[in-house]
Amino acid sequence: MYVYNDLREDCCRLCRSGAECGSIGRSRFGAHIICFHIGPKSGDQLLIHGGIHAREWVTSRIVVRQAMTMLREKLPLGIYFVPMMNPDGVTLAQKGAGVFPNASELLRINGGRSDFSLWKANASGVDLNCNFDARWGSGKGNVRRPAPSSYIGAAPESEPETAALARMTRKVRPVLTVSYHALGREVYYEFGQTGRALERDRRIAEAVGTMLGYRVVGGDLGSAGGYKDWCISRLGITALTVEVIGDTHSHPLTEKDLDGEEKNIWLPLMLAEMCARESGGG
Repeated sequence: MYVYNDLREDCCRLCRSGAECGSIGRSRFGAHIICFHIGPKSGDQLLIHGGIHAREWVTSRIVVRQAMTMLREKLPLGIYFVPMMNPDGVTLAQKGAGVFPNASELLRINGGRSDFSLWKANASGVDLNCNFDARWGSGKGNVRRPAPSSYIGAAPESEPETAALARMTRKVRPVLTVSYHALGREVYYEFGQTGRALERDRRIAEAVGTMLGYRVVGGDLGSAGGYKDWCISRLGITALTVEVIGDTHSHPLTEKDLDGEEKNIWLPLMLAEMCARESGGG
């Protein structure tokens, strides 16, 4: 099981190996949202994140492995890696409510169950991937009160985790973002964009799908409030959601479920080279 302390130890390893390491902010209960940067700091940048849904903590392991691998490569542009966007939620899913001061409230939200292994939200019961300002509150399945998943929050960016990622993205203005989720082995790229932007994003998504052997899915399928949605609609950024692990698997996942997903480790390099070519830099 890949826990928050494992990420902190990997942060130290990456720093010693030459990555720029830091925090983009703190979670609701004070955990650092750890970030690594590898490659050139000037010019175009990519941003890759995982672990925004608590039960999908295996995606954090993927993003850390990507960062460790990219340290050995000559990258044509810089890449920011945010492996665990929801550190409180991950800890809750892995260790239960007892480590949080609002344990009784969390147990109530979870229907009295002490097993939080299927929890997706943060430790306030807000689904961070429904909390961005992109048709906020209009998503299929959205709920209006704290829940293990799908609660939109009091307002867009009401959660410190969501606000931290949005603030960082506005500052960096990456040319492309990737959000890692699980399950399905699918790539999503669409949220209302049209014309050349849609053609560009579909082409990139199809290249990713070909590399990974994943299905590329068009349309927004009733999505709203997600990070991908926000990047596309508010910033005009190419933004992908990559769902790892086939749907023959089921939650709760283990690291063993990542067997066969090794091609994802090289996705940052492929995207960096593709973006560099499209911008005329390589």
